[in-house]
Parts: sequence; C-alpha cells; structure tokens
Amino acid sequence: MRQLAGDDAEYLAPERVFALVVGIESYGVGADWDLRGPARDAVRFAEWLTGPAGVPAANVRLFLSPLPASAGPGSSPAPAAAATAGAARLPAHRPATGNEIEDALLRELPKCDGDLLLIYWAGHGYAGDDDQLLLPFADASAPPIRHLDLDSALRFWRSSKVNQRFRRVVSIGDACRLDVRTGAGPTFGRVDYGNGRPVRSRSTFVLYAARPGLPAQNIGGAGRLTDTLLARLAGRSLDESLRHLPDIAREVHADLAALARRGQAWQQIQWRISDWDGNPVTDDGWPQEPPGAPRLDDQAWAELHGLLPGPGLPPDAYRAYRWAFEAAGCAPPGPALPAAEPMAVVRDLDRRLGSGSRRLPLPLAFVRYLAAREEDRARAERLADWVRRTGLRLGADAVPAPPARERDGRAELHVQLTESADEDAYLVRMWLHRQGFEALWESARPIALAAVREELVRQVFGAAGPELRRIEFHVPEPLLDEEFERWPLPTRGRRTAELGTSYEVLVRCPEERTHQSGHRWRRKWAWYREHGGRHPDAVHALTGRTPPGPGLADRLGAEGHPVCALLDRHGAPLADRLELVLDAGLPIAVWRRTGAEAACCTGPETLAALLASVTGGTDAADADADAEVRAADAADASATGLAPALDLDRLPDAVRKLRVVSAPGGCADCPAGARLGLLWDDPEHRPRTTSLS
Repeated sequence: MRQLAGDDAEYLAPERVFALVVGIESYGVGADWDLRGPARDAVRFAEWLTGPAGVPAANVRLFLSPLPASAGPGSSPAPAAAATAGAARLPAHRPATGNEIEDALLRELPKCDGDLLLIYWAGHGYAGDDDQLLLPFADASAPPIRHLDLDSALRFWRSSKVNQRFRRVVSIGDACRLDVRTGAGPTFGRVDYGNGRPVRSRSTFVLYAARPGLPAQNIGGAGRLTDTLLARLAGRSLDESLRHLPDIAREVHADLAALARRGQAWQQIQWRISDWDGNPVTDDGWPQEPPGAPRLDDQAWAELHGLLPGPGLPPDAYRAYRWAFEAAGCAPPGPALPAAEPMAVVRDLDRRLGSGSRRLPLPLAFVRYLAAREEDRARAERLADWVRRTGLRLGADAVPAPPARERDGRAELHVQLTESADEDAYLVRMWLHRQGFEALWESARPIALAAVREELVRQVFGAAGPELRRIEFHVPEPLLDEEFERWPLPTRGRRTAELGTSYEVLVRCPEERTHQSGHRWRRKWAWYREHGGRHPDAVHALTGRTPPGPGLADRLGAEGHPVCALLDRHGAPLADRLELVLDAGLPIAVWRRTGAEAACCTGPETLAALLASVTGGTDAADADADAEVRAADAADASATGLAPALDLDRLPDAVRKLRVVSAPGGCADCPAGARLGLLWDDPEHRPRTTSLS
C-alpha cells in the first residue's frame, strides 16, 4: 500500500489541513464556455472537507462562479442556497477570478501554519505544451486566456516560498486536459509563479480526471471523477483518506473501468506523486492509449458550415445529441444541450471521444439524426451525404439508422367535441391516425356524451383495431376536466375496464389557442422540440404557494420554457388553474382530478415526485447512468425546492401506468392513484377539420 511521502507515523490532524476549493461554471469568454455542475461539485467537496473530514471552515478557501439558476440544468445548488443549507460548516465563498484565487494560493495560504494543502478544482481544463494542466479563471476573456498553471503553482508550493510546516500538497483536478497544440482550442500565454529553494521534505500528489489530450466526463450535473471519488472517501477518516490516496485512486480507476465496460464512462484518470526534487512516480501500469473515435478534420468542418440550419437550434436537437451517445455505445452526459447554436453543439461532441470500443465520431451520429428528422428533403440528403463522405474519409464505423419518430406508424384515435346550442350535446368528429389522418365518423347533429362513448367503443373495436395506442380528445375548455380516461370499455361479457388503463388518454384544447396565447403555444412547442423533454426548465410546478392570475400567466408565457405545468394540491379552483395554463400557452399539463385526494394515500407528496418515479427510467443500458442523474436531481430539489426532473417524452405512458396502478408507496387500490388529468396539445399534429358532409 503506497502512502504519501513524509512521516507516516504522525497523525494528520484536520485542523492542520488547509484547502483551496474552486468550481467554475460561468466564464467571461462567453456563453459557449458555460459548464453545468462544477460549482455544485465544489460545494459537495467543501461539504465533505468541513463535514465528515472535520477540517475547520476557516481553513477552507471556497471560490465559486456559478451559472444563474435559470441558465441551465443543474447549475449548482447555487452557492447561496448551498451556503444556506450548510451555513454551520461552509465558509463564505468568493468569486473564482484570477486575482482572488492567485491572492489566496500564492500569498495568503503560504503564510498559514499547516501540514497539508489540498487543492480541488472543477471547471474547464487544457493540457499545455508540456502536458501541464491549464485551468482558466472565471474572468478569462479575450486571448491569451488568463489561467492557473497548476504545475507552476505546485513547483511554487514545493519551494521555500511556502511556510516550512507544509509537508504535503494534494491536488485534484476534475477538468478536461484538451490539447492546446491541436489549434482547435483557445490561446494561453506562459505563466511562471517563481521558485525558491526546493524543500526536500515536501511531496505532492496530483489526481487528474483525464489523461493529456482527453476530456473529462460530466453526467447529471456532476463530474464523474468527483462523484466516484466522494463515494470512495465516504466512511474514511481524513487521515486515512489523504495518506492512502494512491490506493483510493486505483479504486476510482477500477470503478470507472467497470462503468466503461457497461458503456457508461469513457474517461481514464491519471495520478502522479512527485518527491522534493520533482522526480515523478506515475501510474505507468495503466493503459496509455486514448480510446475513442477520430475527430473531425478541416474538410469536415468547412463542409458542415452552411449545411446546418441556423441561427437557432433545429427541431429535435437534444434528441439528436442524446442519441449520438447511445449510438456510440456510451452514456449521455446530461438532460440539456451544451450550447444554443448547432455548430457549437457539434464542437462539444467533437471534443468527446465516445466509446473506446467504437470508431464512431459523435458529430456524425448527431447530424445523421437531424437528417432523418429534416422536413426539407434536399437539405436532409445533403446532411446524410456529409455523414457518409466524412465517415469514409475518417475511417469511422458506419452510423446506425436513427429510430423512427414515435408517432410515425402509431395508431391514434382523435375525437373532436365542439360545443353546440344545446349545452349538454356536442358535434363530434373522429379520425384515425397511422401514417396520416383518416376521417372515420361525424355526427349529423349534436349528441350527448353517453352517445359519444358508445360510438367511441365501436371505433375502438372496429376501424382502430388492436394496434391502437392513444386516444386524443380535442375539447372546449369546460370539458378539460371530464374524466375521459374513466369511461368504461367492455372487456368480456359484462365486465369493463377504464379506458385510461388500456390506452394513453389525453385531452387537447387547440380551439382555445387564439391570439397571444396561440403564439405562446407554438413558441413553447418549438422550444420543446429543440430542447427535449428532460430539460429542467421544461416543467413548472404550480403549488399552493403560487396564486394563479394574469401576472403569473404572463411570466410563464414570456419565454419558450416552461412547456409543462404540474397542477398540484392548491386552494384555487381547478378551472382557474387550467385557464392559467391556456393563457400562458403551455402545451402540456398534468393535474389531480377534483376529489382525487384520499385519506389513505401515503404516496409521494408532490405530483412531480409521483411522475418522476415513473418517467425517470430509460433503456437498460442507461439505467445506472440515469439513476445517477435522478440522484443528482433529487439533491438539487432538496437544496433548492425545485421539482425532481421529469422526462416529458415519456409522460403520456407514465400517466397511463399511474392510472393502472396506485401511486408508488400508496396502499393497494388507492382511489387517488389513477385520477390524473393530462393535457398534451401538439400544434404540429392536428387533423384538418373540414366537414365530412
């Protein structure tokens, strides 16, 4: 068992440990550098230091530059929220700017009386000409990028310029080590912090999240290295953890290797111990060859410019991004896109290497998916041709065919009810959708809902057939709370089942989408198409603390997000809250039916938690990765009061499952479990309403 140099018999007291902890999500360079999660990772590491490890908060220098809470998914529990949650332990944080960090690392901490300095850094990182780790500061802007040269800083700390008592320096860098020599990255100048005499009794340990030239992995708003390392540090004392870091590093490497075999990780960490004279002892026994696929060449970049639609994101951009990872055999990194412009998304994918077992560049899979969804057939063919030619030139594996759109070929029954002069009767039309809409039936006169039920049953067992999966009711606003899903469906003999247990049953209200609410509706659906159903900004939970009203409708309707409202327990009438949904232009909503509360129910308290328990799952290959995402989301929810993340793409099926069984954790046959209403109003998927007469 290898230990750090020094007097190993002497106990390492927590009060003799000092730390510099940095997490940077937002950079002065611009929004393209936004990085989700490092500030939260830094808070988590600081919480371990000042909590289980017992390091006094006064010994920790915490530097955070988070994204605003609305800027992206998982953007830190927000230092303010984190500091509030852990106010008893965490020190006040400072901005992660060059002046602040250099002042602490090079002037303030060297004067302290300690035995060990621990440096933790989460954010962007690059490998310099000599493979030194270059860490940009939050205020880095125009080239040359202002940064911390970690190797130069460690040489400074191994010198006589630092208090003699410090005998060990430990550095953990949860950052990429992308090679600046390729010319694809930013420009860095030289940094030299100066050296005094070497101190023979001092050693350093450096743990890198990636080998030179390779990216680090971020999943669910958490660095893969930080997540895995903190799991290994749990249950160990500070003294044991710091003395046996090489062995812990080997355990972390084994954990990542196990994830890589399941296609859920691809990074390879590296560690290095240096004695007083700087001679390194490295992990030479580990594989050195970087895995993964070739990167795009200059010809590919030149040809791709102008092919992708712009300036905004194309429809299905997030789904294409996520599928690129799945096609390459590795876990997707998180629930949101890394940028708001298609070429920036391609650049992000090109920096990632995919799976070590496949030579499939992620940009090829991304563009192939977009080509399959492109409605302009000429553009679609140009994109597909770019994928073919680029793949052949790079010697890449063939890109598999993207999955068909879920609604393509799905059998749906659409039922339109239009108000008439008789308030209890409706004009009715029915369509069947498979590859397109086919008119089935139209009432000659207004009919009551009971007659609508009878005709619906005839169509379900007639033209619709056994392939039917979904029934969509296009209704006026007063019928939004009609429990169509509870309409009886004959099963055998006189037995019946509820309609919503066999089919996805949802309501729509397209005729109410007029004027400004109609503009909002279409804009929000376009945002949903671009960003997908996992984005944390997609859902707004309307709880009892939020009174509905015109002001709230305007706030919810002002941007492309949110697209879904969860109408939880609330004192306001349901009709008022549904009116708010329509005014705000929200295309999706879920609510508890009136009277659906039951004294026996002990399931999840919030509608968000109930739905997240069903929509969080994914394919088996993604199960472990998504479990980490959901755990991270739950941590965010606990810290910030936000709802757990949902997957809206799975929402109709999730509601159907909840209608079949009681809420998870509730009692058997709970009457509240199945009584959920679902609004799902897709402006791009509507039958033409020309009369059959």
